[in-house]
Amino acid sequence: MEGKGVLLIATKQRLVVVDLAELENLEIPAVPGRRPVKVFNFVENGFPFAASFFLRESKLYAFGGERTRVGLSEDRLLSSSTTNLDDSSGTRGLSRKIYVSDLTTMTDSITRFDEHCLTMLAPKTSPIIEEIEGRIYVLAGPSFHYKDFMPIPAFEVYDPSLLHRFETLPTPPFYARKNYTEPDCIIHGHSVVGTTIYVRAGEKYYSYSIRRRKWDYLGKSADEVPLQEHLLPGNNGKFVPAYEDILISFSHDELFAVLLPPDGDGGAPLIQSLDEVYKDDDSTVLWKGEGVVVAMGEHEMCFIRPKALESGNEVMNRIDVATFRVEKLMNSSVSNSRTPRRDGDVQDRDDSGPFLSVTCLSQGFYNLHEWGLEVPQIRSAFFHSWVKSFSEVRWLIGLRIKELSVIVFFPVILAQDEVHYKKK
Repeated sequence: MEGKGVLLIATKQRLVVVDLAELENLEIPAVPGRRPVKVFNFVENGFPFAASFFLRESKLYAFGGERTRVGLSEDRLLSSSTTNLDDSSGTRGLSRKIYVSDLTTMTDSITRFDEHCLTMLAPKTSPIIEEIEGRIYVLAGPSFHYKDFMPIPAFEVYDPSLLHRFETLPTPPFYARKNYTEPDCIIHGHSVVGTTIYVRAGEKYYSYSIRRRKWDYLGKSADEVPLQEHLLPGNNGKFVPAYEDILISFSHDELFAVLLPPDGDGGAPLIQSLDEVYKDDDSTVLWKGEGVVVAMGEHEMCFIRPKALESGNEVMNRIDVATFRVEKLMNSSVSNSRTPRRDGDVQDRDDSGPFLSVTCLSQGFYNLHEWGLEVPQIRSAFFHSWVKSFSEVRWLIGLRIKELSVIVFFPVILAQDEVHYKKK
């Protein structure tokens, strides 16, 4: 594998750390499942509920979220009552703080999160965070417990090379009324294509151009959005880093690759099934979450999917994991492939061959023992390659478990000679 390391998987309450090296030499599929290296409940350890995570270089950041009252049972925490918020913390229970973990050294490893001296201009629930051309864009996301008016600014940006603070950006039209709870204000998905952010809020589509610094309303139909279907907000595909026109995506229980047509071509994308990597045939599944694709290197990719299965009289949560390598074939065309329609169905195509060579590297699953009541829906996932052996990391996790804190989606916020942390 190009980079041996771990997956960092975040839900609303927990951070799951998975050692991919454990899957390398297993039979396919791996039985029995492995245990994750660590499942950390960051809410129980005093960090905000539904904080958003961001990995840049070797720093893991946690942004915003909702501060809940200490001592709540998990059953109570999973109810959306506003009484669960700690009104004495932040803005009516919302956090604008950023926490950071340095993953470059064995001293801190993944068990240490410090409060960063930089904070957002306004608190944000479940913020959406994207890095575009070196700048960090942060947009307020859906709330869970919080039902009051939205703190402003709802949208801001940080430029590590120029600023020592966030800068306010135009309020999105779907947040014009500063309301979290109206159907037209609820974000259902987003995507980034080039220098444009696309958002689906309610039943409408919007775009933000970072060049023009302007929001545009695109319409109610996906057909009005100037994107191929698999780039639409909410489809959650991931480009293979080595190629600008190959996307790995997951929909309707199927993992597949998409070869996008050249800009201005007007043709339909080509589809190649990746059944050799992942095929969902579990008969005892009680619940299946959305699949997530993570880039691990220039050609290496990873697919993750959470599930709940019936095991005897118990319900067992688990995460399916598969890693694979893709190489574009010289004369790419697709046989036994399909071209998608806007309704999500597919049509058979009669082309001459696949456009990718696919090698499955490992397959298996990790059992989430003693997970609790939270449904393990994945909010974000990252691959991190350790500088030192993972056995050292494993030792440090056991040694410093009491220091563990939350992780975030944020880049190196200040120049190296200007980084200061407040110790948690």
